[in-house]
Amino acid sequence: MRIFKNTLLVILFFYAFGIYSARAQNDTSQVKKEKKKISFRHPDDNAFDMSSFLLEHKGLLPIPILITEPAVGYGGGAALIYFHNRKKQYNSYVPPDITGGVGLITENGTWAAGAFHAHTFGENRVRTLTALIKPSVKINYYGNNSELLSKNPITINLNSWLVFQQAQVRLAKSNFYLGASYSYFQSDITLDTLPGRPLINLLIKQLNVNSVISTIKPMVVYDNRDNVFTPTKGINAEVSCNYSAQWLGSSDDYGVINTKFLGYVPVVSRLFSSYRFQGSYLLGDAPFYAYPFVSLRGIPAMRYQSNNTLVAETEWRYNIYKRYSILAFTGLGKAFQSTSNFNDIDWAYNVGTGFRYEIAKTLGTHMGVDFAWGNAKDFAFYIVFGTSWF
Repeated sequence: MRIFKNTLLVILFFYAFGIYSARAQNDTSQVKKEKKKISFRHPDDNAFDMSSFLLEHKGLLPIPILITEPAVGYGGGAALIYFHNRKKQYNSYVPPDITGGVGLITENGTWAAGAFHAHTFGENRVRTLTALIKPSVKINYYGNNSELLSKNPITINLNSWLVFQQAQVRLAKSNFYLGASYSYFQSDITLDTLPGRPLINLLIKQLNVNSVISTIKPMVVYDNRDNVFTPTKGINAEVSCNYSAQWLGSSDDYGVINTKFLGYVPVVSRLFSSYRFQGSYLLGDAPFYAYPFVSLRGIPAMRYQSNNTLVAETEWRYNIYKRYSILAFTGLGKAFQSTSNFNDIDWAYNVGTGFRYEIAKTLGTHMGVDFAWGNAKDFAFYIVFGTSWF
């Protein structure tokens, strides 16, 4: 569910922020022990800038959150982050340990609350992320290429708990990372009935279950991007496998192989291109709500869902004036049961545009808004901090 994804993205943002702030500190200056004065103006151009605030902030930090996901409606929330002071000194900068809480709610009644902790062991060798999230989600279910449900979706209600643990180790000084995560996702699932469909409603009521997904996810990552927030060159590639089994406490035995390739290529001095290719491939029989789905801006979550998904997207950004940029993007995606019926399934596609302001120059981070249209019938806008791709 993308609402779970949105909550985790808030958490992973601060996880990534700690990683990249380490790079920024090492690249821009020597580690200094004295406290610096926080400024919202950058010394290079005197423009509004949050680099100093993000890099030098200590203690509690409140963060507002705006949700514009079409699958759950508009909403908002907040995160409260605490930056721990590190007592031990290292030769290079080590990001602070971070503890926080987050809460979200949307107009259709979906909500989530959670807490998390990001920790760095040693001198940037091992990073861990722990999270506990309580989501309650209402979202439309369009079926696994079901002709009936694709036109008459039913609402799924998931009252859930999610426990998440991740650890990642960098291999020496290379751009390769090995890691693994574990997630425990327990849900009480109910489905809304369809008016005037008594026979179908009998079948729907049989789908009301208590379900557990207990998953381990080993991963191999390659990342040589020049910036984790708003990259302009480099590659971020990942191969991972979600393995859910009854011996882990799961209700079902299945696996999902995930592949991801994000490429960033500068074209000329002010024009930057980026490319995204992702795939998910289901092995076994997963719960109906856990099947892979096409994730594109402008396409509601779970709108196109099946055993396998493929997504390709490109985004082009042009720096028009100082810190200001405009961008355009388009993409294709397909959810299909097997290669035998690949051509029988409709493509999902999107087109969109947006603008960015370089809000943290030291971190090379841009912020702005995306406007996206999906399959010429769905519209959504997104507040974006950094990149839209994770």
